[in-house]
Amino acid sequence: MIGRCLAGVLLGFPLAAVMLRLFLRVLPNDGADWVIPALIAFFPLWMAWMIGAFAFRNAVRAWATLGGANAAAFLMLWLTHHAG
Repeated sequence: MIGRCLAGVLLGFPLAAVMLRLFLRVLPNDGADWVIPALIAFFPLWMAWMIGAFAFRNAVRAWATLGGANAAAFLMLWLTHHAG
């Protein structure tokens, strides 16, 4: 139980941040007009990842899945940054 909770808290935080950054990245002017709404949306998104971590069967799956999602999201952010 504590393993899934920690996975949601520790890996959900960067995942929520990167997802919002990717969302802002696709908006015109790099999403400068949507920064405040994105910051407001951050906490519910992080909470969703924390709650979603309890849907996994065990802590190893939660860590592996959220870790993989983090790796994929950061890779996409890096690719969009270097693509232009």
